[in-house]
Amino acid sequence: SSIGMDNRSVSEDTSWENSHYAPTPGCSPAYFLSPSPHRILPQQPPERLGFLPLAEWKDGDEFDAQPPQYICYTIEWKLALNHKKVGSATEKDLVVAPSEYWEDFLREALENMLQTKRKRNQQVRPESTAIKVSVNDRTQGNLEKFYSSTDINWIPVEAQLRKWSNLLRIGKRLTVTITFNYRQDDGGDDPLPTTRRGEKRGRVSATTTMLAERDAFIAAEEASTGQPSSWSLVYELMQCNVSSCQLNSDWCWEDPKDGKHYKLRQPHIERLCDYVDNGGRLEGHDDVPRDIRRDLALESQAGRKFRKSSSSATGVPYPPVSINVLPAQAPPASLVTSSSGRPSSVNEQLVIPGPREESVREYCKWLESQATEEAYKADFRKVCKVTLDNLLDLELILKNPNPSFFTQFLIERGIKPGTALHFVGDINEWAKHVKANSPQMRV
Repeated sequence: SSIGMDNRSVSEDTSWENSHYAPTPGCSPAYFLSPSPHRILPQQPPERLGFLPLAEWKDGDEFDAQPPQYICYTIEWKLALNHKKVGSATEKDLVVAPSEYWEDFLREALENMLQTKRKRNQQVRPESTAIKVSVNDRTQGNLEKFYSSTDINWIPVEAQLRKWSNLLRIGKRLTVTITFNYRQDDGGDDPLPTTRRGEKRGRVSATTTMLAERDAFIAAEEASTGQPSSWSLVYELMQCNVSSCQLNSDWCWEDPKDGKHYKLRQPHIERLCDYVDNGGRLEGHDDVPRDIRRDLALESQAGRKFRKSSSSATGVPYPPVSINVLPAQAPPASLVTSSSGRPSSVNEQLVIPGPREESVREYCKWLESQATEEAYKADFRKVCKVTLDNLLDLELILKNPNPSFFTQFLIERGIKPGTALHFVGDINEWAKHVKANSPQMRV
């Protein structure tokens, strides 16, 4: 009978285990030919969890028990107006799909907070939405998504939560972090007028102007192309939210090698937008083009030299300077240059007849003639305009004991570092060039 066969199998199994001899080759015990139904078979991996249907979910129910029955996660969301955080909230132990929770609960909560935080009669519009899906497991990387409005594609978010659902069985936690960025849509005041400690009024004005110009450009670009503007992508990606940053800048490039921050100004932002518009890939700070990195490093170096020279000159009176303007009937004078070929010192005189602004224009035309590429020529025309707009002239540049002051001054107004260095440092070379044609000018 079957019962007898089972007993005999157990008996043979026990007798071989108690024997001092190995079993005869080829004569295996009966249980090898007919495995016992009580033997442990390999376990199949558990299936991924799913979301609870919205119709079955009640707010306040607890779903964090072990083992979990559904995907349980937390939503941490915040509202930002003009890149300033104005409110946040946390929704724990959610088990319904994020798309359903957004449509039925979160969208309304966002609108309520927005109405509370904005000023009376202030018009705002959604600028972007940033989403990050994470799990407290170092072996797993985050999923990050960026959208130019609140029109969110929840499919990749929900797919990532399903992928990580098995980690809930070993006590891991899933989190969805959302940042809703809104922008003031009128000419009113900033909803958060407070500034950082020690921040100068000029910087706030420049930033406000920069944002206003950007918003107008984005609106025009999106209206003409029907596509999200590259400006939204660049501004969001390069926004500096590091509280320990010493640059007091709203936008920075962080060097992936050493984590150093470099201040991004409007010309840098424009170049990054052009890079994206031309098909360039910009998904992180690693993707910033090399030429922009180089210019940022040069500007930072020029700024350090300026601060160093300024600190060393503190308390030291300027050496005497003599500047003469020859009358129109003055006899021709020769151009005398230093025999060493070095730039003129502060004590040497640059005498230029006629209007000072004309000398600036002639000098910039000469600088432009030394270049062949249009990008170089355009920047020399730009430095001419910046100089004249600020009522500067060549004599003022030469008389200043700290030439790096003007270099940094020009760089901060959008002039490329190389152009600024040429403009400040090539004045005497230009003087040699015009010696024969301008006998009334001398150094």
